[in-house]
Amino acid sequence: MDLKDVTYEISDRIATITMNRPERLNAFGGKLGPDLELAFKEAEADRDVRVVILTGAGRAFCSGLDLKERSQSSDRPRSARRWLRGLAMPRIFLNMNKPIIAAVHGPAVGVGFELALLCDYRIGSNEARMGDIHVQLGIVQDCAGALTLPKIVGWANACKILLTGELFGADELHQMGVLNEVVPADRLQETARDFAARMARNAPLAVQMTKRLMRMSQRAELDDAIDFSYLLMGTLQQTEDWTEGFSARVERRQPEFQGR
Repeated sequence: MDLKDVTYEISDRIATITMNRPERLNAFGGKLGPDLELAFKEAEADRDVRVVILTGAGRAFCSGLDLKERSQSSDRPRSARRWLRGLAMPRIFLNMNKPIIAAVHGPAVGVGFELALLCDYRIGSNEARMGDIHVQLGIVQDCAGALTLPKIVGWANACKILLTGELFGADELHQMGVLNEVVPADRLQETARDFAARMARNAPLAVQMTKRLMRMSQRAELDDAIDFSYLLMGTLQQTEDWTEGFSARVERRQPEFQGR
């Protein structure tokens, strides 16, 4: 992959995708958007990757839109197709079957906040500060924040965050449910990797289909969700991982899943 503003590393079946514009507090500009899309598509397609961690280099997760860069390119023509279709990034994140963990430190603001919301689980350092400032700029969320946040924290807390445009500290974010865990800054990456490893040791096809089933069940009728789960069950029982998992449980040993 030809990446400029993102680094991509794989270790122990975990892909770590790092926003890498530390001199701009990982502000959303340059090639950051296209690089993130490319990296996440690669992680979804790579059979060796079972879990993804999203984080930022330097002192921030992502400080939001690069306003300096945007002000210098405000006269650039924008295609009508882009406005009519919207961003690809939330579709890529929300359609991924592999779990995504956000490791958030420092500021996660605006689109940076929305990127964290697109992840399945958010671990923050005690130095995390998060919020959405779109209303202060006279615009709305364009990376699915208005869709994801109410589902995560409920209507009232979503109003508190999105309609005030304020930033909130780690403890309050944890209390509202934005952050699932808060840890000391020097333990953030270790905690994220440990949690990712707990998922990565399981049968990858089962993990991915469970996430897909959860996603589908949020918008499906009861009977459809139950029928779909039974269909997935029958399909997974034809895999080598099912045979390995069953045998390992009977033999009281750790399974060695291959994702097939």
